[in-house]
Amino acid sequence: MATETAPKPTLFVRNATGLVRELTPFDAFNLVFSAVLVPIGFMDVMAFAPQFWPRANLFVSFLLAAPLVTCFGLVYLYFTVLMPRSGGDYVWVSRTLHPFLGFVANVGLTYVFLTWVAFNFALIPKVLMPALGYVAGISGKWINDPGNLEIFLIITGLTVVYALLAIRGVRVMARFMAISFLIVWIGVFVLAIGLAVASHAGFIHTWNTSAKTLSYAGIMSKAHSLGFSTAGGISWGATIYAMVYAFNVYTGFQWTGYFAGEIKNVRRTATTSILGAMVASVIGYCVLALVIYKFFGFKFFGSLVFLGFGSGASHVTLPFAPYIPQLVKFLPVGQVVRIWLVLTFILTVIWWTPAGFLLGTRNAFAWSFDRLAPEKLTEVSDRWHTPVVATVFIACVIELLNVLNIYSNLGAWLLSIIWVLGLGFVIASFAAMILPWHKPELHAQAPAWARKTILGVPAITLIAAVSLAAWAFCIWAAFSTGFGGSFSFKPMIESAAVPLIAVVWYVGMAIHRRSQGISLSRVFTEIPPE
Repeated sequence: MATETAPKPTLFVRNATGLVRELTPFDAFNLVFSAVLVPIGFMDVMAFAPQFWPRANLFVSFLLAAPLVTCFGLVYLYFTVLMPRSGGDYVWVSRTLHPFLGFVANVGLTYVFLTWVAFNFALIPKVLMPALGYVAGISGKWINDPGNLEIFLIITGLTVVYALLAIRGVRVMARFMAISFLIVWIGVFVLAIGLAVASHAGFIHTWNTSAKTLSYAGIMSKAHSLGFSTAGGISWGATIYAMVYAFNVYTGFQWTGYFAGEIKNVRRTATTSILGAMVASVIGYCVLALVIYKFFGFKFFGSLVFLGFGSGASHVTLPFAPYIPQLVKFLPVGQVVRIWLVLTFILTVIWWTPAGFLLGTRNAFAWSFDRLAPEKLTEVSDRWHTPVVATVFIACVIELLNVLNIYSNLGAWLLSIIWVLGLGFVIASFAAMILPWHKPELHAQAPAWARKTILGVPAITLIAAVSLAAWAFCIWAAFSTGFGGSFSFKPMIESAAVPLIAVVWYVGMAIHRRSQGISLSRVFTEIPPE
């Protein structure tokens, strides 16, 4: 009798991903523009930056950061055109530097991005619902002061809803996000126009008559007496340091590469979505910073933040948290419009979350497709063309982060997120720097702008060097200036645990696959099939 031999394992899990290129150019733009999360990112920056750099002009910070972050975006555009596959920098770095670096860096970045999903879910009950209660003049425990149980139930419900939405496929997600985009940006335009046309003198009068706290002049005087100073003109040193906030909130516009395997006409669409989202983001952040300073006043706004969130908070009790949604109460528009503007901030979280789910599921799918994760994660629904198991897995990860955020104060560990994020982007930038020499045959397929040389050096190498330096500066500033929080044992162990787990997992999978007769070194010599 002839003995049967086991079939030789194939290089990849399958010869095709099973994903379908269904995303239009607008869908791709909307996904990455939503990830920048302009209203929420702006709210966060305006609430925290003045605490560390009182004399920093954030309009200038956003403007100065724009060309540096654009270089970073061009790195991701370069790679997306060369390797348009799901998984983004995981695929790129693993094929240009080493699969170990690609996997560990991408796991770290995925952790950061999914943490953003959990953070923003928690923002709704912790910050935005109290803002709605303050502006609308309504009260109730679930709105004004939800406890941990109420917060847990709200964000768990959101996690389940978005998991179900993600399972239905990218076309359903894209339609949902298109409607959300329209509603959110009508609200943002109304907010910007309202702040631009309203007078600063009118705000002072409204504040003094209705704020139920210190007067306009009293806010600045009290902050000054407690050590907050906005004396003199703009501080260029502080403004440059404050760019690190801009680096962080601009991030997301380059995400097209993570789901490039599902985009139509990817070469053209990647260019329009990444660069289009970058331009729109710069305009959004800069315009909002200008009108905030114009309406509230530069010195007053910084003083108010200092008394609400900074060192002055231990000496003064304000009747509200001075986030932008709460300050909508002083805008000279009708009450219905004020409520709608606060709802715009809530809807911003609703708008962007599908992008976070899509990124997480496609990265997990890419790991699995290369045999670095269980093969079940690559199973694609014939009906919805989406990796259902990977989606459920990512939803479980987000739920774990939800619990950590509520009960372990994950949101206070900003420093741990910044260094993991920055390190991943440094590695991706370095990969782009050396690729023209390391893989010249691949670089030859790059767009013309990337192949141009300046004094014999490819343009992409110079661009990637700027990107690398910008993110290295961000990491350094986080550790040395205190803006990212205190350097303490618990948050650093927590954040280091994620890449350390990825290291152990990679080594274990390499040994396991070798025992199955599969050489991972061969897998990573080829770009995954579509």
